[in-house]
Amino acid sequence: MTLPDHIRKEALRDLVDLVAIPSVSARGEGLEACADKVAALLTDAGFQTTVRPGDVGPFVAGEIGEGAYTLVIYNHYDVQPEEPVDLWTSTPFDLVERNGALFGRGAADDKGEFVSRLAGWRLFRERHPGPLPFRLIWIVEGEEEIGSPSLTRFLDEHYPDLRADLCWWEFGEIDSGGRPIILMGFKGVLAIELRVRTARADLHSSLGAIFDNPLWRLAAAITSMRDAAGRILVDGFYECIEQPEQATRDLAATPPFPLEELMATTGGHKLLADVTTTTFYRHLTLEPCLNVNGIHGGYDGAGTKTVLPADAMAKLDFRLVPGQDPKAIAELVRRHLDTNGFGDIELIVHDAEVLAVRSDPSDRAVAMGVGLLEKWFGHPPILQPSSAASGLAYPFVRRLGATLFGAGITHHGAMLHSPDENILIDQFHKMIGFSADFFAALGSRCGSSDGSVPHQPETRS
Repeated sequence: MTLPDHIRKEALRDLVDLVAIPSVSARGEGLEACADKVAALLTDAGFQTTVRPGDVGPFVAGEIGEGAYTLVIYNHYDVQPEEPVDLWTSTPFDLVERNGALFGRGAADDKGEFVSRLAGWRLFRERHPGPLPFRLIWIVEGEEEIGSPSLTRFLDEHYPDLRADLCWWEFGEIDSGGRPIILMGFKGVLAIELRVRTARADLHSSLGAIFDNPLWRLAAAITSMRDAAGRILVDGFYECIEQPEQATRDLAATPPFPLEELMATTGGHKLLADVTTTTFYRHLTLEPCLNVNGIHGGYDGAGTKTVLPADAMAKLDFRLVPGQDPKAIAELVRRHLDTNGFGDIELIVHDAEVLAVRSDPSDRAVAMGVGLLEKWFGHPPILQPSSAASGLAYPFVRRLGATLFGAGITHHGAMLHSPDENILIDQFHKMIGFSADFFAALGSRCGSSDGSVPHQPETRS
């Protein structure tokens, strides 16, 4: 299966132009210019387009079509800072082709994903130029890389009554064997900081015979919150968890790759007590966890310095599952500290906005996407019940009622957020073809007499 030459050239041109705009939200740089470019591309593709302000970067929304079925596509045009620049093989904001890949900041995250879908849309409209029998709303934001601080408010203000059927998420994955991974959910996140002070200033270590040590206190407090199997010991932590559907449990019970492969890829070798070759995937996708990101205090220079530190701090994050409210979990942690004799430890909440979501993997549109991805990529896709990481999909799934559909071209060597970020050209072209067929299959079914979405996709070469 090949794409028309003009579609491939237009897609490359669009990606070159977008990567050239340094739309770094952490610096508030290039966001208006990039939003204007995205708006122009959507307008040229037939969408009724608006640009609306956000806290940091503008939102671009394109709308077209009408019908009982509503598809929302979510992307973002902002990118991570390019530093360290000296580790890039080529200039970060120049798209460069090398060894079958396209390199540049945003090539994968998320401008390449956006362009592949847009090119697929153009191809679909060339083949199907008539009225669109479903409603399509395309939202492209400029604040994703800084946590999407105004995304929920944007949806509440501009789409207060919207009900959607499917949300095509900003990215999906391609594993090292070329298999598409469809993400059906994301975990929530709570990021906190713990601080404790036991003296005005560092003391002579001999005084440790009578005065407590803040690092001991912090270590004891953290140890009291989790056991060796990874189970969290904070009272009430598991009470509100929503149990996954049977279809989701079935997916989690069948790992699509062996634990040994994950260990070899990451270099991780020390497993938690309850993790085995048969349970690791369930832990990874369906269970919450607590991480210590760092502990700091006292002397860490060369040689020795015999001091009793005056203060200490630690940063932690919880990865949460559906039903767990990050703000409520923070309150439980505060109560746990107070109850267990750590009332003097200060708790600072840094991030409590992202709630977990999971969608039904048996959704008919998802099944349609599975068939088309296999057609274009040549491998049966992996339906992953949830990413182990977090994403702000909650307002799309819970407020709009959409099924999450995370299909995209982020391959495992894409170097996201790092120097030499890239996408593979072959996978870029395959996603264009998939996108065109996905729009066509959805349009065909929505234009049928019953308006339902099929289990089996319409395919075409």
